[in-house]
Amino acid sequence: MLRDLIKEGGLYTIANLLTRGVSLLLIPFYSDYFTQSEYGILAMLGIAGAFSAAFFSFQIYQAVGRFITEKDLTHRQQQEIGSSGFWFNFLSYMIFILLALFFKDQVINLLSEDEKIKDSTYYWVLFAVALNGTFNALRVQLKFLRKTKAFSITTFLHAILNIGFILLFALGFDYRIDSVYMAAIVATPVIILFQLYYLRKYIIFYIGKLEVQKLLRFSVPLIPAAMAYLALGFTDRIFIKEMSGSLAEVGIYDMAFKFSAIISLIIVSFQSALAPIIYQQHQDEGTQANLGRIMRLFIAVGTLGGLCLAFFSYETLYIFTQPAYYEASVLMPIFYLSVLMTGLGMFSPGLHLKNKTKYIAIIVIFTAIINVALNYWLIPIFELFGAAIATLISTLINNLALFNIAQKLYPIPVSKGKIGQVLIVFIIVYAAGSYFSSFVELDYIYEFGIKTGIIVLYGLFLLRLNFISFDQIKDRLI
Repeated sequence: MLRDLIKEGGLYTIANLLTRGVSLLLIPFYSDYFTQSEYGILAMLGIAGAFSAAFFSFQIYQAVGRFITEKDLTHRQQQEIGSSGFWFNFLSYMIFILLALFFKDQVINLLSEDEKIKDSTYYWVLFAVALNGTFNALRVQLKFLRKTKAFSITTFLHAILNIGFILLFALGFDYRIDSVYMAAIVATPVIILFQLYYLRKYIIFYIGKLEVQKLLRFSVPLIPAAMAYLALGFTDRIFIKEMSGSLAEVGIYDMAFKFSAIISLIIVSFQSALAPIIYQQHQDEGTQANLGRIMRLFIAVGTLGGLCLAFFSYETLYIFTQPAYYEASVLMPIFYLSVLMTGLGMFSPGLHLKNKTKYIAIIVIFTAIINVALNYWLIPIFELFGAAIATLISTLINNLALFNIAQKLYPIPVSKGKIGQVLIVFIIVYAAGSYFSSFVELDYIYEFGIKTGIIVLYGLFLLRLNFISFDQIKDRLI
């Protein structure tokens, strides 16, 4: 399992690093080209698009991923499941476009604040959301059919073409915000054709009633869960917008959040590789023990990487953005920690394996309500920092609850004592190093040396504790 995970997860990581790495190069452009208000509009449109996709996809792509990997399926049955899911998804987005056009004025008024969203921008967004929804549905099939190379190639090309067209439309024609969505409308259909080529043996003109019913029984409970997940991720921006009355504040906050993608892309990469492997091998002897070892490896590498990124948040903003965004440095460590917490989701497969997706919806809705309450309480007191803390607390509650329930359905052996020691030490050094400069004034060279020393000492602590065994890892790779 570990060999497959590192092989496929490594491919996903390389593709995502290339994709997000190139995307990060756009951050200096975004911070210089767009005003803070325009960047805030992009954030609000992104939220609206994400909520629309979460609902109108019916989360059916998750059901396709769950069932298309079963060992006993014939090729014809895989075609019927994959095709039914794809065409249902396509028709659903057509309905989304019609409804969104009908309620255009109401949606624009809801999302606008100190700067009104243009009608033309709204139209571009609608078609970009629908095309990206189709692209993502096909990505899921490539992932769960373990067509790793095809997944990586199309993902990378999608990012490169989008970036190229954004720069063309923005710098060449000065279309401002519209450039982002025009680029998606031009680039995404090309990539969809590539995806369909790789899936030509699995996507046919077929939509079966029984297949759709089976998929929807699994996926419909995930719709409120997906909406609640988005509430967990985006409630903070909505509260900031309403309480401050400024999209510029949303822009600063969103800029800080954007850098958490550095950790997120690695987690998503290995999650993309691990989920199909678990679905295929969950009944095999030794799978649960292997997952326990992989979880310890994730905690060790994730916490060490989190320290490296959080300790140098200001330097990251200094390199990639403009002075108007430097104040976001105090938020970035909180976002990095929140993303690390979501990594626990990789090790909660029991709810999906046992088709208990309704529990996911209940837990996520509950934590989304907590998130709303925390934002309402903390933002007036601590402003942007309060919003980030609300997200962290809610994310922690959500993932711990899901993990504990999943453990009862499909237990993964973990060493609670060692994990507890590691997390306590990590939190102490993480808080101290991330906000060191807020309490102590030193020359930068000394501050840099102290932070680097803390990171090295933490790594030595992990080795001293024997939290991970390089010999065991080597044995499973050979």
